[in-house]
Amino acid sequence: MSNLKIQPPGISSKALLGPINAVKNMCHSYAGLVIGTSAAEKVKLTNNTDVSVNGKMFQLAASAELAFTATTDDIEADANNVREAVYLYVVDEDGATSLFKGDEASGSGNAVVPETPEGKACIGYVRVAVAAGSTKFDATSDSLAAGHITDTYVNFSCNKADWGA
Repeated sequence: MSNLKIQPPGISSKALLGPINAVKNMCHSYAGLVIGTSAAEKVKLTNNTDVSVNGKMFQLAASAELAFTATTDDIEADANNVREAVYLYVVDEDGATSLFKGDEASGSGNAVVPETPEGKACIGYVRVAVAAGSTKFDATSDSLAAGHITDTYVNFSCNKADWGA
C-alpha cells in the first residue's frame, strides 16, 4: 500500500494549493474583454470563451455585457490623486458571471489585482481609474468612456494572484 503522506524535501503541499486551484479554475481561450458596445457602462465579452470551474468545462457566449454592482463598485474621487480599483471578471460553475472589486488605491497603477474568490474562475479584469479632482466613478451609470475615467482591460488564462507567490 502506498504512503499518501510522503512529501519530498523542500516542497510544501500548502505552496502547491495556489497552482492546483489555478488549474481547476481557469480560462481556456481568449475572452477579449472590452468596453460595452450597447452599454458603455458595462464590460463586454467579445469572444466565445471556454472556462473550467471546479473541473467543470463550459463556454461563455460572446457579446455578453456585464454591469458593475450599484454603490458597491463605486470609486470615490480624490481632489489630489488618481483613485482606482481592479475588478475581476469571474464566473462560477453554473456559468453565472460577475465583477469582483479589489481594494481601492491612490495613484495610477497602484491598485493590486485581488485573488479570485473561491469556487470561481477569473477570465480577466478591468482596471478603472478616476482622475484626480474629478467626480467619483458611479458604477450604476458612468460610461467607461467618460473623460474622468481611464479603463484598462487584461485577459487571463488564470490569475497570478491565486498562485500563492
